[in-house]
Amino acid sequence: MGIEYGVKDGALLWIRNPFTGAVLYFNEIHRKPHSFRRLTNTSPPKSAPQALSPETFNSEARRVQSACVFCPGNEAQTTHEVMRMSYGDVYPPEALPDGCAADDWAMRVVQNLVPRIPEVCTGGRNESYVIMEDARHFLPGATALGDVMWSGALPAGHIEHTLRLATRVMRHSLDNPAVKSVLIRKHQGRESGASQPHIHMQVIGVDRVFPTIEREIEVTDRHPEMWSESIDLMRTFGFQLEAGDGIVTQWSPFGSFSRHFEIISLEDWQPLTTLSEARMHVFSQYVHRLLRVLGPDPYDLEIHHGEGIPLHLHLNARRYVYANIGGTLNAPSDLAENVLPPTREMIQSLAQRMRDTQA
Repeated sequence: MGIEYGVKDGALLWIRNPFTGAVLYFNEIHRKPHSFRRLTNTSPPKSAPQALSPETFNSEARRVQSACVFCPGNEAQTTHEVMRMSYGDVYPPEALPDGCAADDWAMRVVQNLVPRIPEVCTGGRNESYVIMEDARHFLPGATALGDVMWSGALPAGHIEHTLRLATRVMRHSLDNPAVKSVLIRKHQGRESGASQPHIHMQVIGVDRVFPTIEREIEVTDRHPEMWSESIDLMRTFGFQLEAGDGIVTQWSPFGSFSRHFEIISLEDWQPLTTLSEARMHVFSQYVHRLLRVLGPDPYDLEIHHGEGIPLHLHLNARRYVYANIGGTLNAPSDLAENVLPPTREMIQSLAQRMRDTQA
């Protein structure tokens, strides 16, 4: 089974998702004017918020942190704590973040207040977990309340420890005989559905194989060459961002939205819980580089894994207007020329800096 697509004058015109059947068209729909808010909002246009003085910001930041249930000091306001890691577990003594002591918690795991999967389906236990990826609510040097910490702003080693902690949570969930599948899910930004501004991700256990993963396993079983064919095709049309170590980062049309990225590890066809430390280290670096260059913009991501499919990450960025019309999606026709090159160059530059640091 070959991937179905159409080409005109050497440019990709459309492509069909082999997993869902949805067709993505490359056109200029994203350039049309969107007047909905302008024509329905009777309020005068809002001016840019005035910069806060350092004193005002510090006062407001303390107010926000005292109200945020994910911030240090508010531990009693969350549900039961399952696990934690200290800054001393994550950083060597000479690299501790400013203002953080080695014994301070850097990451906490709690059960989600509202289970994503009803507890009755998972043996009466809440198998939805929240990982606070960092104790810090704001970025170092923040001057506005919107300067919140985001995943890519953390060092690569911190991201690796976060994924290792998530893997421990997955094992914890799989100890429940009622749980058959567990995945990592993250929302960044309000537009992606995040309910809290404090940096966090989720680990969710379910009583069956997640339907999207089940579909990936079914298609891969019938067409095991699908993943390598996808990689070859994306490279041919200039959509590959980074490749090495048996791992590829690429833009892909095979997501739920029209700006979709994937990290695919063709060397790792097993559950994330059995991944070696060396491969986890490499995979986490690719994850860090992609999150770093995409910045604080809203996105949601999932890490899919299991017997029969390669370990891979799906990331849906919310940059463009989303509309699914009869099973079709749209992306800019100049995607490779005007969107991907800066991202590609930034990833390559960051990868080189990381290699130089390790040398």
